[in-house]
Amino acid sequence: MLTPTFRRVFGLSLFQVGLLLQVLEWVALVVEPVAASTIDHSPRRRLMAGGAALVTASVATMAAAPTYAVLLLGFAVYGIGSGPLCHTADVVVLETFPADPERAYSRATLLDTLGGLLGPAVVSTTLLVGLSWRWALAVCAAVGVLYTAGALRSTFPAPPRELDDDESVLRAFVDGVRQAVTHAEVRRSLLVLFAFDVFESAFVLKYLWLHDEVGLTEAQVALWATLEQLVDVVALVVLDRWLRDREPRAILRLAAVALVVLPAAWVAAPGVGGKVVLAVPLAFTATFVWPLAKAQSLTAEPRLAGAAQAVSTLTPIIPLTLGATWLAGAIGLGAAMATIAAVGAALIVVLLRDRSS
Repeated sequence: MLTPTFRRVFGLSLFQVGLLLQVLEWVALVVEPVAASTIDHSPRRRLMAGGAALVTASVATMAAAPTYAVLLLGFAVYGIGSGPLCHTADVVVLETFPADPERAYSRATLLDTLGGLLGPAVVSTTLLVGLSWRWALAVCAAVGVLYTAGALRSTFPAPPRELDDDESVLRAFVDGVRQAVTHAEVRRSLLVLFAFDVFESAFVLKYLWLHDEVGLTEAQVALWATLEQLVDVVALVVLDRWLRDREPRAILRLAAVALVVLPAAWVAAPGVGGKVVLAVPLAFTATFVWPLAKAQSLTAEPRLAGAAQAVSTLTPIIPLTLGATWLAGAIGLGAAMATIAAVGAALIVVLLRDRSS
C-alpha cells in the first residue's frame, strides 16, 4: 500500500520496489521452514510473542528509515518475525475447532481482516490530514507492542508432542517435511496453495499500477486498499454462511474458475469507474480461496500440520515477486497482472479437477 510513497520518497526503481518485497520472502525462506516445523513440539506462547515482537520492531524500523538500505532492513526483520507468529496462529485455530476446520479458519481470517483494516485506515487517514507516512507506521508499531504484551499473557494449546531426547530440531524438520511431501492429500493441498501464491504474485505492483497508470493519488490508493479489505470482510461473512450447507471444495472450485477471467476483465475495464465496478467481484471471489485452501492443507493430516506449514514456507525459493516485476517491465503492469493471475487460477482449477477425477 505504501509502495508509491516509498518509491517517491526514496527514488526507487520498479526493481528496487520488488526487492523490498522479495527480500522479505528470502529472509522468511531461511527462518520460516524450521520455525514452522517447531509448532509440533515447541511452546506456542514463545513462538507467537517472539514473532509479534520482531514484527513490531520491523515496522518501527521502516517508520524511522532515513535511507533505502534501512528500509530494506525493516522488510528483512519483518520476514524473520511474521512466520512464527502467523503460522502458529493458523495451527492453533484449527486445533481448537477440529470438527469444522474450513468454517473456523474462515472466521479466523475474518478477524484477521478486520484487524488488517487498521493499517490501511491509519495510513489513509494520516495522508488525508496531511501528516507524514512515518506517523502512520509509528501508530502500527504501537499496536504491535500491545499485541506482543497480550500474547505473553495468553494461554495456548500444548504441542502434540515433544522432541525425543536424541532428536534435534533440524532432524524433526527434515523428517516432517519428508512425511508431508510424500502424503498424497497433503501434497495436493500444498500445490493448491502454491498456485494461489502464483495468482497473488500478479498483484504485488497493483498499487503502483493504480497510481502510475490509472491515475489515483497516494491517498486514493490507500483508500482503495481500505475498501478492498471491506469487500474481504463481506466475502468472509458470506463464506461463513455458505459453509453451513455447501461443500468447501465446491466453493473453492467455483471461485478458481471465476478468477481465471476476472483479473483480465478488471485490468481492461474502462476508466476508474469501470475498474471500481469489477474490483468488487474480483476481491470478493479471491477472498474465498485462502481460508478454504489453507484449512485443507492443515487438516489433510493433522499430525503433520506443522510440517505442512514448513513446506508451504519453502515456496519463496521461486522468486515469484521478481518474476512479476520483470514481466511488468517487459509487457506492462496491467498485462502482467492479467497474465500471471490467469495462470495461477488455472493451476488451481486443474489441481481441483484432478482431485475429483
